[in-house]
Amino acid sequence: MSGAAPRGRVAPGALRPAGDAAGGSRPRPGALEAVDVVAAYPAAPGEARRPALDGVSFRLGPGEVVGLVGPNGSGKTTLLRLLSRQLRPLAGRVLLGGRPLASFGRFELARHVAVVAQEPEVPVGFTVREAVAMGRAPHVGLLGSPGPEDERAVEAALAATGTLPFAERRVETLSGGERQRAVFARAVAQQPDFLVLDEPTNHLDLRYQVELLALAREQAAAGVGVLAVLHDLNLAARACDRLVLLSRGKVAAEGSPSEVLRPDLLSATYGAAVTVLRSEDGPVIVPRF
Repeated sequence: MSGAAPRGRVAPGALRPAGDAAGGSRPRPGALEAVDVVAAYPAAPGEARRPALDGVSFRLGPGEVVGLVGPNGSGKTTLLRLLSRQLRPLAGRVLLGGRPLASFGRFELARHVAVVAQEPEVPVGFTVREAVAMGRAPHVGLLGSPGPEDERAVEAALAATGTLPFAERRVETLSGGERQRAVFARAVAQQPDFLVLDEPTNHLDLRYQVELLALAREQAAAGVGVLAVLHDLNLAARACDRLVLLSRGKVAAEGSPSEVLRPDLLSATYGAAVTVLRSEDGPVIVPRF
């Protein structure tokens, strides 16, 4: 994004990683990637285990917004779980900067990868500021105390996400949109290299959907690699630099929104007839009844 930062937010360059008191940039790992991964969940008694992902390769680089799209059950959340080490692959490799994800300690990995879950846990009884400060745990450690650098990171995250006006309210008093922004602010305060969002626009009205994806693009402008699972293809077309379309545990297509959002491909993948209109802002998906 270009131009001045919106009112109430800080410019992307102000979101400095911890330890950058001089205003420089810390070295970022080259990519978060999966290489020929296979993943499956335990099967019910008497049923064969079917891979949720079968030979999938994926790469997320710094400063890009990648949308993961596809029908229900295509493997989108499974891939996110692999990339955040919530799930181990049966085969293949998951790497961060060329290093196996399994070799990272818990806090070490959290300094590089932040996750906003589909149904994020929001601790009750805390103010928004206190909840956002929990994102500093990977930098502070179990027995450490927050310092000035951590306070600056929290303040920057609150300002960047527009949560500063209600920072002193308790999280249980927030609306759905405000709560989602608070969770996003906690991830921003974590100052990761990669931000993984599992259906971040779920349960949000149009205004908050657009605002949250604009925040994701601001993070990408600051050098963060952003991966988001999105069901709304029109939002994905506007917000993402690149799309990965999954179908039955495999990559059906990958490329720019215009390359992926083709009527023949979408109809075959989703089993629904669509018309794709072309505009200056990119493709527009219209279902046919």
